[in-house]
This record gives sequence, C-alpha cells and structure tokens, in this order.
Amino acid sequence: MVLNNYFRFQIFTFKIKYTVFISFLFFVNWCLADDIPVTIKTEVDTTIATIGDRIQLTIDLLYPEGTVFEFPQIKKRLGEFEVVDESFSKPERYKNSYKQNWNLVLAIFDTGKVTIPSLEIKARSAYDSTAVLSFKTDSPIINIISVLPPNTVEPKDIKPPFPLRTVIPWDIIVFILLIISIVVVGILYYRRWEKIHPQIAFDESFLEPPHVIAFNKLSRLKEESSSTTDEQKRYYFSLSEILREYLERRYFIRTLEMSTFEIVEAFRVININGGIAEKFAQVFGELDLVKFAKRTPAISEIPIVWEKVYSCIDKTKREPLLNRRLK
Repeated sequence: MVLNNYFRFQIFTFKIKYTVFISFLFFVNWCLADDIPVTIKTEVDTTIATIGDRIQLTIDLLYPEGTVFEFPQIKKRLGEFEVVDESFSKPERYKNSYKQNWNLVLAIFDTGKVTIPSLEIKARSAYDSTAVLSFKTDSPIINIISVLPPNTVEPKDIKPPFPLRTVIPWDIIVFILLIISIVVVGILYYRRWEKIHPQIAFDESFLEPPHVIAFNKLSRLKEESSSTTDEQKRYYFSLSEILREYLERRYFIRTLEMSTFEIVEAFRVININGGIAEKFAQVFGELDLVKFAKRTPAISEIPIVWEKVYSCIDKTKREPLLNRRLK
C-alpha cells in the first residue's frame, strides 16, 4: 500500500515537471518571436574614384515578414556627396525571411579621402509596436583622385557627355549615291536630247481660217504701190500666190506646185461647183498672162483683178462651226 502511494507520487511529480518544461519552451519561443532578427549590410562599388564619378552605395536589408522600416530623409546631399539618384528594390523572398536593397547613387567634385556618413535605420515589428531596433550603416571611405593634368592648379569644369553620332550603314549610303547618280545622268541626258531635238515653233497662223488669212494679205497688198511695171508684175504674182495658198489650205490640194490646168482638173475631183470653178480658172488665166506671158497690165485692171480674187475666196470660204452657231 505504501509502495503504491510512492509510485503515484513519483508519477504526479513527473507530470508537474513535464508541464513546467513545456511551458518554459513556449515562453522562450514567445520571447524569441518578439525579437526582430534584422540584418543590414553596407556596400560600395568602389573605394577609389575620380572627380565626378558615380559611386553606387547599396544597403542590403534582411528581415522577417511583417517588419516595418523607418528610413532617414535624404534630399540632395549626403555629407560631402551629392545624391544623384535613390531607389528601392522590390522585396524578395529569401529562405524564411525577405531581402531588399536601398540604392543610392552619389557624386563628389572634390579630391581626397571622403567618408560616406552613417545612416540610421529603424526597424519595427508588426506584432509589437514597442519593439524598435535602431541600426546604423557603415561609413566607407572613398579616395577621390583628381583628373587634372600634371602641374595644373585650377580645376576645370567637367564636360557633359556628348551624344553619339548616328552611323549610317554602308548599304544605305551606296543606295543613296546610286539614286543621285541616276538623277544626275538623267538630267544630263535630257539636256543633251533637248539640244538635239529643239522644240518646234508652233505657227499660230494655222489656227485662223484660210479665208481670214487670205483677206488680211489682200488688204495689205491693196495698200502697196503699183505704179511701175515691176510693181504691177509683183502685184499679180502676190495675187496668184495668195489665191493658191488659200486653195491649198481650204481644199488640201497642193496648188503651189500645180499648174492652172491641174488646179482646174482637181476642182472636178473634189466636186467644186462648176460656176465657181470657171471663175477660178478665169482669174488664174488673167494672172498667168502676166506671170508667164509677160504681159504688162494696165493700171485700171489691177483693182478689177483684186476684186475677182476677193470674190472667189469669199464665195468658197468656210466659216468655223463656232462662228456659224453664234450667227
């Protein structure tokens, strides 16, 4: 009976110790959960630079889920450095934590060893707002070397980067030169062709009806003098030429190269009225006596012959279609 009570007491004692041990483990785990295992690492891409160079300052953050950071406000300067750019990378999952980068691009325009000031970063747990950890980044030293030539005292302004020239491919250049060559050769060939084939002057007199041209010539001939024998002969020659040119343009027969007999025969072919053809033959007969028989006409006959020529042209004239409609 006593032995049973002893065993019962030992079992009860073991249960109490086990319960206390398990509670202690939960307590330790809870305490560790409140702690924020945040890691901050500072890196620079170079420790030696020249005036005006861009220096990359990278602050690596490693933190558990739910950590909230408070970063210092940086404006245009960080100590002796100018802040050219500032950016944050997106958080990435890293094992059981998260990692993120804070990137600062710095520049300085002085020489010597320059220290990048330390930055204070605060981390706060999302589960306990009272648990705040404060971190300070490292202060790397950058050795800035002058870019001035030897024996130079005064600093010089740094030239801004110039834009690169666009390089045109050779095939495009060859194509453009080929097009220019074709255009130049074409212009030279056209000029040469234009010299060999000059433009034909357009005789606007052919736009007028044949009888109008004949009447104008008869009017000018009427004003000319015909007092001497030579003038009278030239007068008859001019009448014959005016009448022949009219017939050639009016009926499209080569009267300038035909005799009077041939002209009369041509009238029969083109069906000219017999009475009009007879008048033409009579006028040509009188003109031929002076041209070929060398007869000297009387001064009184000249106006009569002129009227006969005018009458023959007037009776055979053909008005343009437009003028006839207007009438």
